[in-house]
Amino acid sequence: MKLTDYKAIREAGKKIGGDIFNYAVDSNKNDLITAAKLLGFWDGKMMVFDSESDSETMMDLMVFEKISPNLPACKRFQMSNPKLNDIEQEHMNGILNNYSSLFEVKNIDSIGNTLVLGDLLDANHKEYLLMDIGMSKTARPGSIFYTRLIPIRDINMTSGASFIFEKIYKDKLLSAISFATVKKRRKLTSTEMFILMHEKNRQFGMETRTE
Repeated sequence: MKLTDYKAIREAGKKIGGDIFNYAVDSNKNDLITAAKLLGFWDGKMMVFDSESDSETMMDLMVFEKISPNLPACKRFQMSNPKLNDIEQEHMNGILNNYSSLFEVKNIDSIGNTLVLGDLLDANHKEYLLMDIGMSKTARPGSIFYTRLIPIRDINMTSGASFIFEKIYKDKLLSAISFATVKKRRKLTSTEMFILMHEKNRQFGMETRTE
């Protein structure tokens, strides 16, 4: 994908993400408080953020994950038949086919702004091509990402919120997932996985820059 196309589609995605978030809040304001409580951002009376990325984390949870008996906000938004132009619809299709997991950076092309990610939670360690200007400049081979991939044409984009860890924490993260799975006696839902990785990110994660 050309860099100009990537930037245009990513900007369209930012707008759609904001629209979905607003739709979610307008539909049920209680979801906002529920999300804040799940992420540890609620002090009993109001939301408290420790960093700028916290708001992106909460937005990602509300847009993509199931935090109430209803369908995730992105699916409910699509069912409302929003008026989208071609680029926005292309990104919307990617949003509906999002995939989140714990990935290991296998290779980085800083000139092409791409990274090859190996899926650590897939038995075959399936690889994905991620295009991200910020991450391709700041990540290193062996870094561990928990991120949400949005498939667009021949590449993947991030949803915006990502948790990155140094490679020394790989086994610790996999052990935490295994422990949580055993404790619940079932595979974690994507929402539970997101919250777990958010908690680990607050403990020993690194600052990330997606672009």
